[in-house]
Amino acid sequence: MPLVKMLSSTGSDSSFGTALPDQTPMLSYFRLFFDLCLFRQPAENVPRSDTLLFLTGAAAIITGAFNALPDERISSALLLATTQILLFAAVIWIALRLRGHRERWVQTMTGIYGAVTVLQLVTIPLSSWHARLVLPETQGMALTLPLMAIAAISIWTLAVMSSVLRQAMQIPVAAAVLIIIGCQALLLMIVFSFVGPAGP
Repeated sequence: MPLVKMLSSTGSDSSFGTALPDQTPMLSYFRLFFDLCLFRQPAENVPRSDTLLFLTGAAAIITGAFNALPDERISSALLLATTQILLFAAVIWIALRLRGHRERWVQTMTGIYGAVTVLQLVTIPLSSWHARLVLPETQGMALTLPLMAIAAISIWTLAVMSSVLRQAMQIPVAAAVLIIIGCQALLLMIVFSFVGPAGP
């Protein structure tokens, strides 16, 4: 079965969005996630597709690892990105279940993963640019134009993820922001608990 048909032939949630037409090209999915990043599409328009969820999750892991490569080994970068993706999936599943919207989890995570992938694709060249500008003795702590751009995109990513989660859970935006920030804080706690403080 063609991949596009597989993506659109999986079930849809009548209470939260519908699947895209069978003949929709893959470019349409990218456009959908791009529009999510610009707040031009509601989260309910994301197809409910396990295949698309897997693909966007894998893409988010790969692009996240590429962003970490200037500072991490490939194995560490992949592990960190995978941990982040799985942690968000678990926390948001619990949050949606508590709100009685567990059936929206696939669409919600697909929208978040797809939008995050688009934004991380933008930051990959910025990370490489920053790495070229930083002198070895500064150990990556220099303030550069690409680093400021990455910080701005990180804030934008938080806003996009919170927007998708707010729509799925039907909660105030402030509550959605707190959930996303809580996930990030939990991820940092996990990382520091396993890695520990850096040596001298």
